[in-house]
This record gives sequence, structure tokens and C-alpha cells, in this order.
Amino acid sequence: MARITRRASLAVLAAFAVSPALARKKVPPPLPDTGPLEGIAASILEAMPETATYAGTAGSLDGGPLAQRLDDYSPAGEAAARAAFQAGRNTLARIRIKGGSPLATHLATMSAVLENGTRSAGIPYGRINPLTLSGHVPYLVNPISGPHIDSLAIMMERQSLSTTRAVDAWLDKLDSFPSAFANVIEKIRADRGSGCVPPRSLIERTLPVIDAVLSGPADRQPLAVSLALRLEEAGHSRRTRQIAQRRAVAIIQKRVRPAFLALRNEMAAMLPVGRPEAGVWAQPMGADLYAANVQALGDATLTPDEIHRIGLDEVTRIAADMNRLLAAQGLTQGPIGDRMAALAKDPANQFPDSDAGRESLLAYVRDRVTGAEASYADWLPADLIPHQALSVRRIPVATQASAAGGVYDGPSLDGTRPGIYWINLRDMASVPKFRLPTLSYHEGVPGHHTQSAIALARGEAPLLVRIAAFNAYQEGWALYAEGLMAERGAYADDPLGDLGRLQEELFRAIRLVIDTGLHHKRWTREQAIRTMRDMTGVAEVRAAAEVERYMAWPGQALGYKLGQLRLLAMRKAWLARKGRDLKGFHAAVLRQGAMPLNVLQAMLET
Repeated sequence: MARITRRASLAVLAAFAVSPALARKKVPPPLPDTGPLEGIAASILEAMPETATYAGTAGSLDGGPLAQRLDDYSPAGEAAARAAFQAGRNTLARIRIKGGSPLATHLATMSAVLENGTRSAGIPYGRINPLTLSGHVPYLVNPISGPHIDSLAIMMERQSLSTTRAVDAWLDKLDSFPSAFANVIEKIRADRGSGCVPPRSLIERTLPVIDAVLSGPADRQPLAVSLALRLEEAGHSRRTRQIAQRRAVAIIQKRVRPAFLALRNEMAAMLPVGRPEAGVWAQPMGADLYAANVQALGDATLTPDEIHRIGLDEVTRIAADMNRLLAAQGLTQGPIGDRMAALAKDPANQFPDSDAGRESLLAYVRDRVTGAEASYADWLPADLIPHQALSVRRIPVATQASAAGGVYDGPSLDGTRPGIYWINLRDMASVPKFRLPTLSYHEGVPGHHTQSAIALARGEAPLLVRIAAFNAYQEGWALYAEGLMAERGAYADDPLGDLGRLQEELFRAIRLVIDTGLHHKRWTREQAIRTMRDMTGVAEVRAAAEVERYMAWPGQALGYKLGQLRLLAMRKAWLARKGRDLKGFHAAVLRQGAMPLNVLQAMLET
């Protein structure tokens, strides 16, 4: 899963810093001014400064104005952001460019971003941000995203601390949490006034995430720990570090924690009225929101019923392949889920549930990434092979309960921050060894990290294109990458690893079934968890966390399988025209960065 990708937001409360070697990398020169196109981006990022800081855009570097404040989460702030996307759409509609040129492709990509930002603007509740992979999120505060998670994660991982001016901006932003969270509470109340109340189970899962910020001494709160580590990494003097640390600890205790406590009280007050229904269909205009997200995040004009059927068909196909491999292991009796669960419980497929076991798992994963990097020359042209660093880290304990199994955070625009592949080690039984190669290929190489690193280095393009997020393209590529490694022989001597790959693909096919089941067919949370557990064999804790993620982000889970199927169809057509030019196909898909799949298809056919 890519975070934006996040993703990109599931790593809140981490305490890691960028290495000095990366910080010394040469920063690319600023892009030339392209007039109205850059003006569109500037207006949007002015309304969404945290998105600008996450991406590392110019106005957020060295303590710039976009680094000094949190987003305005109030109803007025959300309206301003939506208005900026609409104004950009109006401006772009007046620009005419001859087709077939790179700029025409950029304009088509920008147009899709702006359309995704305005398609559901008539639905007042929730938050729309088409520069992430989550689309229109109906519940501003939920277990996997929101200012209580994302704002902290950006400050801890993404925001520059390279100069004293940047440190002052970081502290000023920290000091603004009371007013920012007052806006969050205002938005929650306004959304409730419009009839949108989150499912009770999501409210219950959100409270422990907030409690993690409230617990323990202020100087050990992960924001403070992260600041200390990153200031030292940045090379600040001891006196500067001490002053900044004292200020930060005081602000956390006197300003940040009261803001979080007020938010917690607001969420807890909603528990008695939390909806029993799991799907967005139960919210006002819920079917319209889901349709908008299907188009934006699934990049599809298919109906939910059609998507549900595709999922069931893919489940049948993948299950047949798994049955053959399971039979070769002597496992022929019982549902696939039960047999995969039995394999996972075999001590030979488990790392110890200890600190040492977790370190061994991380070392194993890093080795898989290194091996995948060695295969680049087999399927990529030499000029596209990326050199951007990838860091493999554990999702922090404080947020692991509601986080996905794996998450990727892309590099910054200026090249000073590496890509990060986060892996969830909350329950060692849920990460058997045979799952890890495929998870690493998806989140790291040749999946999200490869795609992001190539996009970062692709040269001049309008800013909005460079930070664009297209869920079906990005998640579709990562799932395609899993199959590519199988085609390259990664599992030739690893039948259990191949079973892990197929289990993951089955998992992505089930997402089509469960997401549409929750939000269109009106399934309960328990029905969705049971279906996932029984059909895939994943552990109960993982099934519950995944289903709650689909509840919080309607439609996001569709992008994986729908995107992969579209890419495979495009590859088949490309090879029919070009012969055995697989490197050429990969270059054409990756060179221009994320884009809508119909734009990609048109580009491939020229």
C-alpha cells in the first residue's frame, strides 16, 4: 500500500531520521515557471500546506510559509480547498494544447487530478484530497488517517529540520495544535450535523490511537523523541538542540496534549450514536460518494456489481492455482484458508515473537529487496534504473494495531528523504516467512519504491503532475510487480513463497468482493471479516484491520486488482504490436510517473 501513500500516514509516532549522506545529496534545480499551471498548484497547496510539506515542495522547505502551519480542517477550510480545485479546473479548461506532446499528457493528468478533487464536492461531509490515495474520506478522524495521525507523521518524518529557521517553523506548527484541533472538532460537529456519523467500530478503534499521544512522559512522547534524533542527524549545535527540545516538550505537555484530549472527548461522546452499519451506503448521499471513489480510486466506470463479479472470478482462478501448489505440498483437505493458516503456523515458517525475531525478519526483508534490485537490468532500460535509497522499517508499536501489513512512503521531491517501506510486526503469526518476498516486491522493489523513484527523476513537469496520486496506477503497478518477479523466476525454488504470492493476489481479489460488499451490498463488518478470513486464511487480527481500513477509505481497496488487470491488458496489446519489447513497455509505463489509466493507454497506443 502506498501512502501518500502513505500512506501514506500509517507510520505516525515513528522516531527515525534521514541519514546525513542523503541530506547532502544535490537538490535538483527548481522547475521553470509554466504560468497558469504552476498557479493552479500554488493555490491548491496554499489551502493544503501539509500536502505541500509531505511532498517537499519549495514553499515548505527551510521553514517556508507552508511549513509553518497545519491544514485548516474547519468547514470553511475544507470549502476553500474544494474551491481551489474547482478554480484550477476552470483555469485548465481554457488551455488548449496540441495532442501527442508531453505537455498534452501533463494536462490530461492535471485534469484528472482536478476532476477527482471536485467530483464529489456536493457532499459536504468528510475530506477530499486527490493528491493522496484515499480520495474522498467520509470520516475526517478515523483509525488509519486524519490530523491526529497524518499531521504528526509529516512533522516526524517528512518536514525539514535542516536549518534553525526550519526548526522554528516546526515548533511554530507544534504550537498551533490547539487552534488546528478546534477546527477539527468544528468539522466533526458540522459533519454530524449533515447526518454523517462514523461506524461505532471505527470510533472505538480511533480512541487508542489518540490515547497513544496522551500517554507517558512528555519528553518520551514520540514527537519529542523524533525531534531529538533528527536535530542531531541534521548537525545542529548542542545548544540549539537543547533549546528546541525544551520548547518542544513544554508545547507537547501544555498545548498538544490538551488539544488531543479535547479531540478524544469529542470522539468518545459520539460512541453512543456511532452507526452499527459498516458501509458508507448508510451515510447521506453515501452511494454517490462511493460512486465517485470507484471512479477516482478504482479508475473505473464499472458498476459495483460488475466489480464484485470480477472479484469472484479472480478468486476462482487464483484458488485453482493455489490448490495445485497446496496439493504438491500434500495439503489436499479443507478450505484453502484453513490449509494456508496451517502452513503459516508451522514453526519453520515463523520468526520468533521477540525483539531478536523481529530483527531477523527485517534483515530477511532487506535481503529480498537487495536481490530484487539486482534484477533491474533484466526488465528495465539502463537509463531508468533508480538509485534512490530505500529504508526498511517497522511500523511503530503505537499505531500498529490499526495499520496495514505493509506501507510505503515515497521519497521527497528534492531527493533528500529516502523511500521508506514500513512492515507491521504487531502479530508475528500474521507475517509468516512465505509472505515476505511478495510483500517486499510490492512495497519496495520492483513495486512502489521503483515506480516512485523513477517518477521523481523524470525531469521537468508541472508541479501538480509531479505530486499527483492515482490509486489504480500506483497500486496496480505494485501488484503487477509481484507477478513480474514470479515471471523472472523469483519463486522457481520457493514453492511456499509462490503460495504466499498467490495468497496475496487472492487477498487483492477478495478486496473487490469485500469493498463492494461493505459499501454497495450492505454487508456487516463481521460478515466482511469472516469472508476474508475464510477465503484467504489470514489471521483474524489482520482481517479485522483490513476490513476497518476499507470502512474508513471506501473504494481505495479496488485499485490494486483493477489496476493490475488493466496493466496486463495493456502489456498484451503492446507486445502484440512491438514483439518481445518488455523493457520498452515498462519504460513507457513508468517514465512519465503516475497518471490515469486511460491517459496511459492512449499514450501507449500512439
